[in-house]
Amino acid sequence: MDVQDLRKDIINLINRRGKITFADYMELALYHPKHGYYTSEKEKIGKKGDYYTSSDVHSVFGELIARQLEQMWRLMGSSRFTIVEIGAGKGWLCHDILTFIKDEYPGFFEKIDYKIVEISQNLIERQSNTLKGLEGKVSWESFSEDGFSFDPIQGCFLSNEFVDSLPVHQVIVENDSLKEIYVTIKDDEFCEEIDDLSSPVLRDYFNNSKIDLKEGQRAEVNLKILDWVKKISSCLNRGFVITIDYGHLAEELYSKQRYRGTLICYYEHATSENPYERIGRQDITSHVNFSSIMEEGTRFGLSTTGFTRQSNFLIALGILNKMNEVQGDFKKLLTMKNLFLPGGMGDVFKVLIQHKGIDNPELIGLRSMSEPGLVKEIEGL
Repeated sequence: MDVQDLRKDIINLINRRGKITFADYMELALYHPKHGYYTSEKEKIGKKGDYYTSSDVHSVFGELIARQLEQMWRLMGSSRFTIVEIGAGKGWLCHDILTFIKDEYPGFFEKIDYKIVEISQNLIERQSNTLKGLEGKVSWESFSEDGFSFDPIQGCFLSNEFVDSLPVHQVIVENDSLKEIYVTIKDDEFCEEIDDLSSPVLRDYFNNSKIDLKEGQRAEVNLKILDWVKKISSCLNRGFVITIDYGHLAEELYSKQRYRGTLICYYEHATSENPYERIGRQDITSHVNFSSIMEEGTRFGLSTTGFTRQSNFLIALGILNKMNEVQGDFKKLLTMKNLFLPGGMGDVFKVLIQHKGIDNPELIGLRSMSEPGLVKEIEGL
């Protein structure tokens, strides 16, 4: 990977325009066709990469999602069911879901088509290796400004740590006015410049959510997700959307406790707040505004089924029973605990489920922790 070529491309774009939005900068740093972080051959996930995802921690994560998908399939009449995973990493979530369904729900397995939407040819090759033996169930698809490369489905759209990687605009309140943070060049170095908003949609974004940022407060705005939700809804005839990621509802996300925003970079499992170093070699991410996904979903026919912490979701689906099955295996117990213990992945990650064409579905993964049936399950362990 030639980092200097990526840097030159960004500088050339700035020279042509004078300055670019942070969203444009982030788009190139992460998704440049040849040198972007996600399109390069660099190891990203796992011990040799920059971060872990829940599906890389333990296969139980995929197994429990499989249990939720099986219930969705039954609620929809046990007919043909398409699972669309957006950004599948190394393919382990797909592997664990399909392997579990094949073993535990053979009738469901026969009715499944599994599509992976992936832009990185390098990751497609890795996913293919991970999914050997399951090739007949999996196909790879693409996405463009026109939408997905396949016809509308009946089933479920699934993403795990995808939305946080979409390019974001950065804004700041200066003299009681909402301004945008741009990227420019000074003395051959990237620097920031504050100017008027690049689009009135940015102001509408906060006005519609009734969010009032404080003087000097920085924040990120993910406009890409708004279009993304619209395209998912148009490609879902009937079914569900599961979005798993770190983030908050708008009121909490844009509170004064996050005065500097949530933008963060990952490189070799260390964090940084400087997106202008290690261009193309470090991940750039920000916390997800789940309120905007729900609101936009409602506009385009996606009803909110429920929103919960990952810890609650996994407990409701039976992770404590799974842990009971491996008592005595300290290593497996510890890795499972990492998925749902307070203060870690269980609290940071949230699960949003939306539905379309189904009347008031009651999902096992969204059960309340105080529900008598679930309390009885937990107490019985």
